[in-house]
Amino acid sequence: MLHVISLVAVAAVVVLYAVTGVLALTTGRAVPWQRGYILRPRLWGSGALLFGAGMGLARYGSTVHDLTAADIVFPCSLLMLVCGGVMQYIGQRVGRVRT
Repeated sequence: MLHVISLVAVAAVVVLYAVTGVLALTTGRAVPWQRGYILRPRLWGSGALLFGAGMGLARYGSTVHDLTAADIVFPCSLLMLVCGGVMQYIGQRVGRVRT
């Protein structure tokens, strides 16, 4: 049961990241709750898509039972998560706080 709950939770987060990433890439605008913080929405959206794909790949990697495939999938997902997070950080205005 816990496996199904975690699958649904990760799927919901991945879909949210994908929607926000596609929105930022296609329109050039950030989601409303992040508009004051994001300087480069297309870069931030690319990072969101990469981060979401990394999360989905990591979740898929936990279901793989072949040791060789798991040795390839987990480092790739970790690299995608780190690169997506860095791209999102670079796309934001550093030190900007909403008042």
